[in-house]
Amino acid sequence: MKVTAVETLTIAEFPFLFWLRVHTDVGIVGTGETFWAPGPVASYIHDNVAPYLIGKDPRDIELHDRTLGSVYVGARDSGAEVRGNSAVNIALWDIYGQALGEPLWRLLGGRTNQSVPIYNTCAGYKHVRASKRNALFERTEDWSLRAGDSNDGPYEDLLAWRFDAGKLAKSLLSEGIGAMKIWPFDIAAEASNGTRITLADLDKALEPFKQIRDAVGRDMEIMVELHGLWTLPPALRIAEALKPTTWRGWKSRSATTSSTRWPSWRGTLRSRLRRASGWPRGRCSSS
Repeated sequence: MKVTAVETLTIAEFPFLFWLRVHTDVGIVGTGETFWAPGPVASYIHDNVAPYLIGKDPRDIELHDRTLGSVYVGARDSGAEVRGNSAVNIALWDIYGQALGEPLWRLLGGRTNQSVPIYNTCAGYKHVRASKRNALFERTEDWSLRAGDSNDGPYEDLLAWRFDAGKLAKSLLSEGIGAMKIWPFDIAAEASNGTRITLADLDKALEPFKQIRDAVGRDMEIMVELHGLWTLPPALRIAEALKPTTWRGWKSRSATTSSTRWPSWRGTLRSRLRRASGWPRGRCSSS
């Protein structure tokens, strides 16, 4: 089996999404994908990956991973190269699974559990769609949406948690989903460049948590997405404010911190802040 062509796909309506199709001489086509700034990824695929990959056996996945990753150190662990290589890897595994007639989970070692819990990322049909803004750097289009703006289907979860998080929690539980992820702190981060969150901002952002607890009690796990937007002092203030809500944890670009590890994590960070800043030992300001 040999690779015969490499095809890249993007659509204007969702400008962050990127798909890759790797064609073979036996008619199997593998599909891969990645996310964010697809233009540079497409250029990398056509200019660098395609000349290497065409004519080779797509089933030599480890060889191709190592070769595509063995580049100048500055391009090995970030940027378009990594996003492009991840799409290639997904497409090659897709080809391998189709060639053997087996699902990828079985090829990668089979089951480790009979079942696994899932959570719902509460996005919607208009999330990360094209807007008049430079959407790569301005994410506020989520906050310009109003209740009833989307009529694309029944699963407009972004607007649902913004305007009636309790109702959404009930809907998710009815489908057997026991955890949900929301990001109500982002609008405050964008307003302050992640450097400060006021008490009014906190109160506003905590409203969905109260709605969820009022609607379903402790039956729903709540996860918080911070998108890597916050500096440390306001992040600590957010975490402190979230403790009474029994949130499950947060996801950010740098780390996912479980609420069960919160006391030691908080103490470690605050002690580092004191040493670095000379703040008094009794209290660390997070305003």
